[in-house]
Amino acid sequence: NWVSANPGRINTNQHYCLQILAKGGTPPDQLAELASRELVSSNLLKNIARWHALSVDCDPDNGIPEVEQWLASLLKEEGSHAAQIFITALMGGSREGDRGPYVGYFRTAEHLKSLYVLMHRYIKTTEDVDRTNGGVYSPSLRDDAQDARSRLFNLITEIPGKTSYTVIKQLIDDHPEPNYRPRMIKLAYQRAETDGDIEAWTAKQVYDFTQSQTITPTTHRQLFDLAVQRLTDLKNWLELGNDSPWETWQRATQETEMRKLIAGWLNQKCQSQYVTAQENELANNQRMDILLQNTNVQSPVPIELKLLDKNWSGPELCERLRNQLAGDYLREESAGCGVFLLVAQNINPKKSWKISGRNVPLNELADALKKYWDSISGQYSGVLAIDVIIIDLAQRERVSDS
Repeated sequence: NWVSANPGRINTNQHYCLQILAKGGTPPDQLAELASRELVSSNLLKNIARWHALSVDCDPDNGIPEVEQWLASLLKEEGSHAAQIFITALMGGSREGDRGPYVGYFRTAEHLKSLYVLMHRYIKTTEDVDRTNGGVYSPSLRDDAQDARSRLFNLITEIPGKTSYTVIKQLIDDHPEPNYRPRMIKLAYQRAETDGDIEAWTAKQVYDFTQSQTITPTTHRQLFDLAVQRLTDLKNWLELGNDSPWETWQRATQETEMRKLIAGWLNQKCQSQYVTAQENELANNQRMDILLQNTNVQSPVPIELKLLDKNWSGPELCERLRNQLAGDYLREESAGCGVFLLVAQNINPKKSWKISGRNVPLNELADALKKYWDSISGQYSGVLAIDVIIIDLAQRERVSDS
């Protein structure tokens, strides 16, 4: 209350006062309001920069655009100096008065990327202080700003998941310093490699795997992996099995009939690891074709089924993959993985589908759709994995002729 009633009075000891307020439990939105009020009454560049830092720390969605506008309004040298004070106040520096942040709401991949690109624009690497020759090190504002700018990117690489990977991939094209881009390629690969590791199993899951070569899923990703395994088993049985009922399955002329056949087979192979349901209604009145559920997993894994014999075009398949599976069925925050299952019953061998400007035959359709998804997946940060599986019921009919 005292700070609100006395604008400008805490500029001299801003860091200590903000530490008291933040650690005393002042809500971030009130700190953001304080920053907005102080910005109106502040005249000194260093004070303005530090209040902008608090605004970004507590309310990055509004604070970052405001900083960008403010820096753009300054002359070149003044803008560079202001950016150095701002980022040092936000990230913390070597001096006692620069020991942020207080809240840390800006520590998301997207916000960090915006700040990183912005700081490179005003704190150019070509003007960095070079300390490689040794000597007595007495850090200046420029040293602290360079370090803070680098730590923005380090924070991005430490965030697990698809969003940080997508941001690093974007920096390959967006980074204002071309010499940095090869490093971005390497770090994007490392991020994908780390995130690609399977989730850690519990001791019970390890034991179960030694007994049955499978595990009971406890996470959404594990349930998705199990769904892909089961559908791959179904594909192999129908296309390669000696007792394949491919002719019977070809006679299922409606998608509802095929859906029942697939759901029934999945139920038979569940081993008490999941429950299969059909057409559960969602909040927007849409219905998933097939979904796999487990009581240990909050969100089900949707399986979107399409019969290719119903004359689906390439663009229509892409649209269904993009809007129906990714855009609608996987919008729940705890979801993120789904299967696009296509069944070809008696497709003309000469038929092709136009995907991303290229005509592809049936045996290349799955890969083409996966590549299409890879090209747009960055637009769907919450969707972690989509697999495309095609079952060709005419495959088992063919005779080897080499």
